[in-house]
Amino acid sequence: MTMSAIPADLRRPSPWGPALAVFGLLLALIGWFYRDTALAMADVWWRSETFAHCMLVPPLALWLVWRKRAELAALAPRPQLWLLLPLLAVSAAWLMAELVAVNAATQFAFVATLVLAVPAVLGLAVARTILFPLLFLFLAVPFGEFALPWMMEWTADFVVGALQSSGVPVYREGQNFVIPSGTWSVIDECSGIRYLMASFMVGSLFAYLSYRSWRRRAVFMALSIAVPIVANWLRAYLIVMLAHLSGNRLAVGIDHILYGWVFFGLIILAMFLVGARWSQAEAPAAVPAARDAAAGAGPA
Repeated sequence: MTMSAIPADLRRPSPWGPALAVFGLLLALIGWFYRDTALAMADVWWRSETFAHCMLVPPLALWLVWRKRAELAALAPRPQLWLLLPLLAVSAAWLMAELVAVNAATQFAFVATLVLAVPAVLGLAVARTILFPLLFLFLAVPFGEFALPWMMEWTADFVVGALQSSGVPVYREGQNFVIPSGTWSVIDECSGIRYLMASFMVGSLFAYLSYRSWRRRAVFMALSIAVPIVANWLRAYLIVMLAHLSGNRLAVGIDHILYGWVFFGLIILAMFLVGARWSQAEAPAAVPAARDAAAGAGPA
């Protein structure tokens, strides 16, 4: 007599369910504890044109994590309880920054807490797999306004020098300068800080998606900082020259802003087109083959 065994599913329950439940609970606690800091960040995103791009960072980071779902599913969460010490240290840093009202420091501490929660609950292997999305979250912090005076100074230096090289007489006082057709001032909006921050965010994303080599990524991210700075100098010079040569009929008022964004967009598009020439195909994810769910038994 022969008998056939009924295939039995011997697979263990996935460890991801409990791990994600604990991770979600920890995120909820972090969100509640740092709620004022998170709301302050969101308020800056909404009110400031300079940092409006920051509101795209969280959904983009989630999308980048979603792209890694096959690799993550092949991993087993392994909590690292020793990371609770760095979490406590970051919380202490946040408290000190809160006491002295340094908003940028409190916001960086908030994001650092979110990032550290991943390896603390899900493990170092998981954190390594989604390292870039985790680091990308730091671009959500509205940071960089400290560079405004320097960027305004550099812009004024370049524009005045370029005008003089073009044969246009210039009289300068600080960030203000006078040419025969009118008076110009390099103000916050002319510094290029908004172009720089937006370019670095988009450039970092482009580098991550286009290259596998960390060296190429670093080079392109450095270019995404240098190019918008130089582009802003050229933008300011061309706007002044266009207004000067047209008798102040062009590139003034709203046209000033419109031409600036169009010029910046073309420069960034050119940077991406050049960078795409050295793009690298994404390596296929190394996912272990699935185990057989069932096994048949021989004759008894």
